Amino acid sequence: MKSIYIGCMALLLWCQYEISLAQTEHPYVHDPSAIIKNEDTYWYFSTGWGITPAFSKDLKHWETKTPPIFKKGEHPAWIDSTVKGFKGHFWAPDVIFMNGKYHVYYSCSTFGSPTSAIGLVTSSSLNPDSPNYGWTDQGMVVKSQEKKDFNAIDPSILKDADGRVYMAYGSFHAGIAGVELDTLTGKIKVGASIVKLAGGRESDWEASCLIREGKYYYLFVNNGLCCKGLNSTYYIVVGRSENPLGPFIDQSGRRLTEGGGTVLLRSQDTRLGPGHVGLLRDGKKLITSIHFYDALEEGKSKFGLINMKFKNGWPVLSWE
Repeated sequence: MKSIYIGCMALLLWCQYEISLAQTEHPYVHDPSAIIKNEDTYWYFSTGWGITPAFSKDLKHWETKTPPIFKKGEHPAWIDSTVKGFKGHFWAPDVIFMNGKYHVYYSCSTFGSPTSAIGLVTSSSLNPDSPNYGWTDQGMVVKSQEKKDFNAIDPSILKDADGRVYMAYGSFHAGIAGVELDTLTGKIKVGASIVKLAGGRESDWEASCLIREGKYYYLFVNNGLCCKGLNSTYYIVVGRSENPLGPFIDQSGRRLTEGGGTVLLRSQDTRLGPGHVGLLRDGKKLITSIHFYDALEEGKSKFGLINMKFKNGWPVLSWE
């Protein structure tokens, strides 16, 4: 599931911000973060060995051969003692710039297990050729061990208009959680409570994305199953709240903690299982990233950009 989201606009009108599906290439990717801009280059990070970066100058042509954040076999030692069996394949990172550094939050787990952790690594630049480039691991942000815990994967980071920072995370098991972060350390703020935002009871909720638009906070979440290629059933739902930690309500008035969720985007034609919303405001554009499974390539997972608009205070996602 993941970035400065500041903006205020009339929620009773269609937003004019959109980004078209104009890429000439769709890189193979799973769980892309929100896109972030460093100087004249756009970047995102995704699931892969050592945390996989990709960059583009024009949002159309993406280069995915940049070295990973961690070299294979050289991930931080704290992970081995926290997540047994971890081999260096990191999941679903998100990225944000604050306090002069790029913060990449990453997930460590094994498939289907509630024993997981979210870690943090920082660098002053995203460009490997910059003298300011160099990643420093800041250690663990949160962990989970049992199914009663919020599974510590799929972080999504929101920096609010007042400078406060929040993280949404979770998958299946206990559902989606939210918590305030310390803006100096990037870790959970002392005294902050971890609260349930959506899902629970081992239902299929994961890959959350928390954003703000006007007076509302929006929580995008995936329902269904990922990672099954042609048989993937992911689809995207949303709820909104006037508080960054909920409660989040769908358009019918139902809470996301009670099974609610307004459906925004499903499979269409050859693009199957859309998921893992990320958002970057770039000028007047809402640059909205996802992954999908390509039926024309045996269900391989690919990166895509889709349209986002707002109508009557609710987001609308569309392929076209």
